[in-house]
Parts: sequence; C-alpha cells; structure tokens
Amino acid sequence: MPVNLHALAEHHIPQVLEACHDWEELAQHGPPYWRPRSSAELRRKIVDAAGPQLAQAYSFVLADDSQLVGETSIHAIDWRNRVAQVGICIWRPEDRRRGYGRAGAEAAISWALDELGLLRLEAWILATNKASQELFAGLDFAYEGTLAGRYQHGGVRHDVVVYGLTR
Repeated sequence: MPVNLHALAEHHIPQVLEACHDWEELAQHGPPYWRPRSSAELRRKIVDAAGPQLAQAYSFVLADDSQLVGETSIHAIDWRNRVAQVGICIWRPEDRRRGYGRAGAEAAISWALDELGLLRLEAWILATNKASQELFAGLDFAYEGTLAGRYQHGGVRHDVVVYGLTR
C-alpha cells in the first residue's frame, strides 16, 4: 500500500482531529508525542516547524490515496549532539498492519538522517507494544534498554524500551 509523507499543514487539521478522536484506544499502544487536543495545538506545531530557525520537532501526516492514516515525527531534537527521537502512529485499528507504519517510519528516518544530518535516532516504545518493537528492529534499530515505569496510562506505570540507530 503506497503512503505519502506530508508536512503537517493547516488543511490537515480537521482530518487529524477526526481521526484522533479516540485517544484512549491510541494511548494503550504508547505515549504518542503528538496528542492533538485542539486545532490550536496543531497550529502551534505548524508554526514551530516553519522556520527560519531549526525546530525541536517536525510532524508529518501519512496519506494513502484516499485519506490520512497516521503521523510520524522527528522530535526531542538535540542539535548539539545531532540526536532525536522518531515516532510513528497509525490512528485507526483497521489501518494497522498494512505497511503504513513501516513506509512512514522509513521516510521519516531517511529525511532525518539525510536532510537534517542527524547521526542518531531513538524510538521509545511501550514494552508491551511488540508490533512497534518488531517494526524498529526490522529497520536496523537495536534494543538498548528499558526505562522502568516511564509511561503512565490509566493510573498504571508502564515500562518503555529504547531502540537506537546510529549512523
């Protein structure tokens, strides 16, 4: 299934808010960096990445031929050390396991390494999210450790595993 990566833009906002209305379902899979609660929050992300200075985060939407299916981001950018985190989220359960996550992650990773010149990327993933762990391991990220109790959801602390890729 082909997927296109687009920088988050004003015209995406209504579709994003509609697709992400069920944050309880999404939150069980991990701590999304990008948790839009309002159109104002999404507009702030667009402005923050508009330049001319380098941003601390870049957000992209993933689109197939008919709709937006998810997002990916390069965030928590440490320009001094040329390190950042990469995240991927496919919003609807019916769109998962169809190749969108891999295609979106590959595009974001290539952009971060080639266009931004980053030298290291990290993926922070819930320890129970085996699909995301398999995805990043398949993209040559190596398991580096576990952050005990790093994520809280539903009043319960959850471990987060860290995968890293160094150029």
